[in-house]
Amino acid sequence: MTRLFLDTEFTHLRQDAQLISLGLVAENGDWFYAECTDFDLSACSDWVVDNVLTLFTGTALPKALGVTVQAQTSCSGTKTEILLPLRAWIERFQDGEKSIQIWADVNAWDWILFCELFDGTFSLPKGIHYIPVDLSTWLLAKGYDPDTVRESLATIDVQDPLLHLSKHHALYDALLERAIFQRLN
Repeated sequence: MTRLFLDTEFTHLRQDAQLISLGLVAENGDWFYAECTDFDLSACSDWVVDNVLTLFTGTALPKALGVTVQAQTSCSGTKTEILLPLRAWIERFQDGEKSIQIWADVNAWDWILFCELFDGTFSLPKGIHYIPVDLSTWLLAKGYDPDTVRESLATIDVQDPLLHLSKHHALYDALLERAIFQRLN
């Protein structure tokens, strides 16, 4: 089974939240990052405008993080436009039924928005298990306070200033989830 660590950024913390970016990182370090262009900017909370949108690049990220070019995929476009490269990236990990496990930190938001990209849970790409793993619950089961600042549990090295990676960037947060899992597992 392959674990994919997921993080999304979205317009606000309400039921009608819209996806604005998505980061996925595989256990082996391969990653996928996308920025959506078809969300309603006026729906963004002030917090999202100040802390998330300022991190957007609007284009594919440069090569970085010591990962081969084939392992990295980044794009921007409408949700429909990012589906093709997202499906292609996920297909690399398909190895039978339920061969891909999605992990997300407080996945109540991330999982729903991820599934919406594919028009619902029953339309997910082959191999993705329909039950995600919640990193926060996993931390609680390991004896950690789920409100623990994630950077205190693990760190990632992002040296390229062109990446604009920091907390609340979907790729950064997914990379951090993977680092936490690797350190504590």
